[in-house]
Amino acid sequence: MGYATIWDGNAFVQCRRLPSRELRCEAAGATMQPSLKRVLTPERLARLAALGWTLDPSFGQHVRTFPADLSTGRIATLILSTLTEIYEAKPARIELSTAWVADLPCPPRAGPTQNLAGSVNDARSMRPTAVLACSYRAEPETAETVTSAEELIGIYGPTMAAELQRLRLNSSRNVYVVFSAGIGYVQCGPETAPVAIYCEAQSAESWPALAAVLTPQRIERLHRAGFADPGRAPNYSRSYAPESFTDAVVAREILTILFDVYGYTGVPKLDIHTE
Repeated sequence: MGYATIWDGNAFVQCRRLPSRELRCEAAGATMQPSLKRVLTPERLARLAALGWTLDPSFGQHVRTFPADLSTGRIATLILSTLTEIYEAKPARIELSTAWVADLPCPPRAGPTQNLAGSVNDARSMRPTAVLACSYRAEPETAETVTSAEELIGIYGPTMAAELQRLRLNSSRNVYVVFSAGIGYVQCGPETAPVAIYCEAQSAESWPALAAVLTPQRIERLHRAGFADPGRAPNYSRSYAPESFTDAVVAREILTILFDVYGYTGVPKLDIHTE
């Protein structure tokens, strides 16, 4: 199987031709390259989605499949714009390489400590640390205490926005995500009539221990964020219409609520449970 890799530093797009003649491309993600979290901000992840790239949870890469009848020149232009606009690649530094790799269901990939981590690569030098699997899950990171909602957004914003994007793109399926901070959670899932992302913030009715946390002032903060009192559900709830709220904006609001309302400062590490 032939692969073409276009990169600047550790930011890359790697493509291969499918049997249908479509071109499937993967852009680097933060799962295997944690340093990209500083580059792939919620705003840029939203822009990446607008350009037609979707998150592939198996390796945390961003995937786009180009039609078979789209010209190579046009595809090259779109890939270059993705690298420069989203990943801050410099055109003068962009490199291109091609390689043939055995056509396997799950080809070897450069491991997290290697250059172009996450890319398909069977080079002999990569073998000791290569990922030989069909998916990858990063080792848990040490929890980091924060002193502001902005710091919390800097750590979890891109990941949370990607999860909300997953909900939006699978709105016809029974999917959800729970962001649990230990002292409380916010859970979200898609709505279809009308289309929206529906979220619930945990209340003292569902967990009495929160009575000491959810003071009147903090409940008022939930109200200002548009959350309704328990009734429709045992938790505080609201819906986010996609035409008014991007995934990045919703992620920012949820993380701000976890910090301001539930007093979450990053410890323990945010638990993200998906289905």
